[in-house]
Amino acid sequence: MLVTVLRDRSNIKKWREFIIKSRQLEIILFLNEVKKTTLKELAEKFEVSKRTIMRDINVISSLGVPIETQPGFQGGVSIPYSYKFQQSFFSPCEIEDLIMAIHIADQLGKRNEKSSIVKKLELLFPELTQLKERDFTDYLRIELFDEPIYKENSVFQNINHAFDEELFLRLQTNTEILYVAPLSYALRTTGLYLYATDGKQKLTFPLSDIICCEVTEKPFDREEYQKFLSD
Repeated sequence: MLVTVLRDRSNIKKWREFIIKSRQLEIILFLNEVKKTTLKELAEKFEVSKRTIMRDINVISSLGVPIETQPGFQGGVSIPYSYKFQQSFFSPCEIEDLIMAIHIADQLGKRNEKSSIVKKLELLFPELTQLKERDFTDYLRIELFDEPIYKENSVFQNINHAFDEELFLRLQTNTEILYVAPLSYALRTTGLYLYATDGKQKLTFPLSDIICCEVTEKPFDREEYQKFLSD
């Protein structure tokens, strides 16, 4: 059953998107509380660039959340005072997908925040979240690895920063030094991998083989480079 979960490409895609989607949800919750802020404040709060926050806002707006942005001294990012987070924002299936992603991320050892995230979901959808969380706790054991494979170190922090800002990495492995554009993490039964490209071909690196990596100032267009993921 667990191998099936990993081999299902849709489930792997949900895990890859989980970090970004959780930030976007946090932005909605923060705006729903303060009603008005600035791009600078949001960028500082979520530790990303203003450009990344703007991309997040565009995605959130496309979902029907009425976020407004206005330039200038009196401008900023706002949400109407009358706006209420709708109970129908997530369907029951989407709540189930989120909880599964939370459990997988917890087993990877990214952060010890599973309980905190589930409690936040419970504030929005109490009965449904409690039911789905109980089902996962009672009927599913995620035992993919002997020890956590995601560690809070500079390698992961720099890769994630390069993802957000679409910047090349200077990456050093046990055998070589390369300049690559990071495309995606890949979760396999053998561990966590990084898909990247040098602009000519798709490259695959076990995270355990990466000694260090540095974020450069050279940008890349993720949409243009997505073609390498289909190779």
